[in-house]
Amino acid sequence: MKIAVASNDKIHVTGHIGRCKGFSIFSIEENKIIAKEYRENNWTNHMQNHGHNHDEVHTHGHSSLINGLSDCNALIFNHGGLRLIEDLKANNIEPILTNEEIAEEAVIKYLKGDLIIANENICQGHHH
Repeated sequence: MKIAVASNDKIHVTGHIGRCKGFSIFSIEENKIIAKEYRENNWTNHMQNHGHNHDEVHTHGHSSLINGLSDCNALIFNHGGLRLIEDLKANNIEPILTNEEIAEEAVIKYLKGDLIIANENICQGHHH
């Protein structure tokens, strides 16, 4: 099992997926972290070109992101849009929103069933 965590600095959980610098990927066996890697976010249009049409980002950005995280079972992040969340679910990547600040602690708490889920962090508009 692999769990991705959106992170700008390889330590903290970050918010907006389209603007995060990358993802810490935790490999899990027997409910324990056995390896960790970091993948730079080269997939989302927010990161590829900063002057963009928002609809284009949501049409093309999610499929590239999902392909980049296709080996992950879950994605932990602070906040994100409803379309991203639905796209993750449709591709068998569990979206997990949380206010937990430290990436590794979020993964450990998730594995124990102790992570506090923050569904109120779903962005409903484009002003996030």
